[in-house]
Amino acid sequence: MPEMNGKTLRLVNFLIDSAIYFLIMFGILILFKDVIPQQNVKWISIIVYFLYYFILESTTEQTIGKIITRSKVVSSTESKNYFFLRIILRTMTRFIPIDILTYLFSFRGLHDWISKTTVNKL
Repeated sequence: MPEMNGKTLRLVNFLIDSAIYFLIMFGILILFKDVIPQQNVKWISIIVYFLYYFILESTTEQTIGKIITRSKVVSSTESKNYFFLRIILRTMTRFIPIDILTYLFSFRGLHDWISKTTVNKL
């Protein structure tokens, strides 16, 4: 994979992870179409989104997008303490609607800034 700058790397990660998330949701909705009431789909999509990022980043420090682009989530401070809590905060902050817009003005997104994390190339 060609070398990418910070914003390009993050965009590629976002696009890959979004595609994976939509494939997971599509699979769930197809498999459970007769079980899941339509009004519950939004809640299931929120839970799946949270679990996708939280489980992968808390266990491997990477999502599938980050694995493909050879990058990972790291602490942006000297302290590695409470990394698990930082990942919870990072994942929850992704639900703030303006999070994605913060990349227009900064290399780091709101979820990075609040959780004191960043994404580095391996």
